[in-house]
Amino acid sequence: MNYIALTIGPIYKTLANAKKPKELFTSSYLFSYIMREIIDDFKERKFITPYIKNSDIFSPNSQVGLFHDRFIFQSKEGDIQKLEASIIKVCEDIAIKFSIEFSQVRDYLQINYFEKELPDNANPILELTPYLDTQELFFQTTQDQTFLTTLKREKGDKDNFLTEGKGIVDDLKKLSHKNYYCVVHADGDKMGEAIRDVSNIETVSKSLFEYCINANKLIKAYGGQTIFAGGDDLLFFAPTLSKQKDKTIFELCEEIAKDFHTKIPVATLSFGVSINYVKFPLYEALEDSRELLFSKAKSGVKNNIAFSVTKHSGQSFSAVIHKGDREIYEKFLTLTASIKQEKSDDTQNFLHSIHHKIDTYKTTIEQIIEDKERLQNFFDNYFNEDEHKKYSSFFKNLVAFMSVSKDIEQIYAALRFVKFIQGDKQ
Repeated sequence: MNYIALTIGPIYKTLANAKKPKELFTSSYLFSYIMREIIDDFKERKFITPYIKNSDIFSPNSQVGLFHDRFIFQSKEGDIQKLEASIIKVCEDIAIKFSIEFSQVRDYLQINYFEKELPDNANPILELTPYLDTQELFFQTTQDQTFLTTLKREKGDKDNFLTEGKGIVDDLKKLSHKNYYCVVHADGDKMGEAIRDVSNIETVSKSLFEYCINANKLIKAYGGQTIFAGGDDLLFFAPTLSKQKDKTIFELCEEIAKDFHTKIPVATLSFGVSINYVKFPLYEALEDSRELLFSKAKSGVKNNIAFSVTKHSGQSFSAVIHKGDREIYEKFLTLTASIKQEKSDDTQNFLHSIHHKIDTYKTTIEQIIEDKERLQNFFDNYFNEDEHKKYSSFFKNLVAFMSVSKDIEQIYAALRFVKFIQGDKQ
């Protein structure tokens, strides 16, 4: 049985050149558009990935690019020549719409493909993915940057071409809580295990399509903006705290992760969350988020959320929370969301005093951290004024998290995030 596999790039290099959200969306959507146009010419074929049986995926009014950077389909005689013609056609189409030379489009885009015969009982994804990985290693970008520069144009035909981009928020301040914004990358764990059974591949592909649609809905409801959602990959902007729902970014990630795990029970979802001041360069925030995901959240035992906060002052803090340890993770979610309704200076001062007290008595706390009762007594003794009574539930949440975390640096990061949500300027 013959299969054609294709990969397109250089996606990340292109995204990394974006300086504004709309440029980022344009870059991301363009690759999805190219894949959509090519796949549309072969939609009568049996696709292994992505799932294309839902006609919504071909809708020009889609709010987000739903095609990721690879496809595999069962081919027939002559399809490789037809594919070559399809690639030329879409590149000519883009050249006309962007008012640049065809050669500048074709030389910049890295579209690599091949046809291979496999045994009838073979798993096409597991067999062909290594070949696609190898081809991506040899992506070479042309020295002519005209195409890349064209993507950044403020006006022109591309705005009519990329109609979805008209609704993209281009001022990060419109997304930000306290003038800060989040860049979030998410990626599936154990996907190889999910598609190991050949008979399960179509079900997984369909589930991934449905997950992408729903993730975009959750992000929009929260007040964020999806940049890319394809397969198990997700990239979006969001405020640290939703004005509409009064949820933290971690609560949104948990909603997305639950939906993903429900649809693909054997798999989990890891996150890289970079939180930055609005004037922080977008390409650096994008790089930080990607680094957090692939170097921290997906390093070793996966199924983590790795986050960092870089404040306007230049101070930063970070942590990795293992979502697989539900006791720690759920107590982390509860703690980081427990007083988000409070907006007073007193609350900020209170949180600062807790952080200072833990730092002062760090040695003592490390000795009693596994004893929940002694920890509670510690805070009861040092915070026993009438003004502290309204924070009794917060102390319980803090003690509950500390006693299971046992990691002072992780505890500091959780407390600093709570302070940050309150608008702490220190």
